[in-house]
Amino acid sequence: MTAQTSPEQPAGENTRENAEETPLKKATRPLRWLGVTVAGGLATVIAGIVVTGWSWVQDQWRDFHREPRISAIVYSPETAGISFAFPDAIVSGPDRRHLLNGDYEPLVRSRGSRIGEIKVLLVLRGRRNDPIRVLDVRPRILSSGPVAAGTCFHLPSAGDSPVFPVKADLDRLASSGRSAGRLLEKNIDLVYGERTSVELTVTARKRRYEWDIEVSYAYGDSAEVQRAHFTAEGDRPFRLTGPARRYAVGYSSMISYFRETGRNVKGC
Repeated sequence: MTAQTSPEQPAGENTRENAEETPLKKATRPLRWLGVTVAGGLATVIAGIVVTGWSWVQDQWRDFHREPRISAIVYSPETAGISFAFPDAIVSGPDRRHLLNGDYEPLVRSRGSRIGEIKVLLVLRGRRNDPIRVLDVRPRILSSGPVAAGTCFHLPSAGDSPVFPVKADLDRLASSGRSAGRLLEKNIDLVYGERTSVELTVTARKRRYEWDIEVSYAYGDSAEVQRAHFTAEGDRPFRLTGPARRYAVGYSSMISYFRETGRNVKGC
């Protein structure tokens, strides 16, 4: 069947128009490409501004509600110490019965101190979108007194390898304070949800101490040094004592219970 040509539109007209439009399309092609590129770039910039603005709003909301900027998990199991000491001599009463029955944990939590050294693993977590730079981690002494020389007992030791190690001598900190310089070897940068671990090895020889952990940090672009504090499980302070020359009474672990090893004992 032969195709019919409309009188209003002579044959070959479409071909001529297409031929005339081709150069125009070629000329505007770079402009179209530039428009698409600019639009994509603007969309990326706008998306970045929205994301940044929302992160800022989240941080301001958390600051307004006084949510901590750093959180931490503090781990120092009671069974990981070498020895414990008490200021008083446990020679009678319910405390002695608990100890002889192996129920030592309540006594340790109430007033027991590690002897000589303690290891504490601190897992820090950033709680803001704006970066937090941890500048230092150290014990903060809450109180001190003469070494505990009343009762001592020994437990097996255990421990994990440090990630960011911190070593602190409480006797030195008590005498020099912050003038002793920083204890963390290098800064730690944290953003929201990021975690890092710090292992503190804390020692004492001359006195008995109660202390918590102080984390110094800078937030965002501020040069102001701020501080957060963390305690042992149950919101109680850590306790550490130097070794005494003699203890009024000594106990030794027999796996599931303790037995008295003597009075006026030398060492633990």
